[in-house]
Amino acid sequence: MSLAKYINLKKLTLFGGGVILYYMLIVFLFNGQKFIFPVFMISAFFFSMFLNKNEFLYSFIPITIIWLIQPFLPKTIYSIAIIYIIFTPLTFWLGYYLKKKSWIYKALYPIFIVLVGFYGFSNLWSVTKNINARIAYNSPKIILYSENNTPIRLDTVQDKTFVLDFWTTSCSVCFKKFPAYEKIFLAYKNDPSVELYVVNIPTRKDTLGKAKKMIDQYNFKFPKLYAKSDSIPASLGFNRYPHLVILKNGKIRFDGMLIVDKNVLFHKLKDEIELLLNE
Repeated sequence: MSLAKYINLKKLTLFGGGVILYYMLIVFLFNGQKFIFPVFMISAFFFSMFLNKNEFLYSFIPITIIWLIQPFLPKTIYSIAIIYIIFTPLTFWLGYYLKKKSWIYKALYPIFIVLVGFYGFSNLWSVTKNINARIAYNSPKIILYSENNTPIRLDTVQDKTFVLDFWTTSCSVCFKKFPAYEKIFLAYKNDPSVELYVVNIPTRKDTLGKAKKMIDQYNFKFPKLYAKSDSIPASLGFNRYPHLVILKNGKIRFDGMLIVDKNVLFHKLKDEIELLLNE
C-alpha cells in the first residue's frame, strides 16, 4: 500500500518545506534565539489559523522531525532543541485550535512566547550547562602568571576564595561578558576573603603580548592572569569559553559556565560567590 495514498507530497513539500525555509530566513535576519524564537513561533501561530487540518499537519511535522534529530548530532545545544521540540507542535496546534476563539487567547500566547524567547533559552541553558558545576574536590596544580610574568600558585592558598574567568583571544562572548564581570569585581574589591581574576588560555597562534594588547585596550580594572599552556583546561576537562572556576581553600567548588546575564536566574556568578562566602 503506497504511502503517497495518505500523504499529499506536493502539499508536504509546499507547507513543510516552506516552514523550514522561513525558519532559515529568520536565522539569517536575526541574531540570537531571544529574537529568532518569538518571530518564528508568533508567525507560525497566526499562520496556522488559516490552514485546514492536513495543511496544519504538513506544516509542522517536517521541522519537528528535524528538531527531534538534533539531540543526536554533535555540538547540539540541547536547551535550544528541547524548547523547539516542545513549542513547535504546540504553537501550530494552538494556532489551528484557537482560530475561531476569542482574540484574548490569541493575544496571550504571543506574549508568552516573547517571555520564553527572552528568558527560557538562557535559563534552561544555564541549568543544563551547570547541572553538575557545584562540586568539591582537591584542585590540580594551578600555576598562572601575573601581568609582569610573576608565577602565582592559587591551589595551595587557604582562607581565600578565588574566582577565575577563563577566556581566549578568539572568544567574542568572553569580551561581551567582561563589563558585567567587572561590576562584580568592583563589588568585592574591598573584601579580603575573595579575589576575582580573568585568566587567558593561549591558543596555538597566541603570544602573551597579543593577549595583553587585546584586553588592555578596554582598560578593565579587574586583575589579569595568564596561562602558558592549555594544561589547566585539559586537567579540568573543559574546552569552551568563557568558563568559570571557583576555588576555596585549595578545593574546586564550582566548575562550569560563567553566568552574568541579567535575565538568567540560575547559577549567577554573584549568587555562587555568596553561597561560598556564607558557608
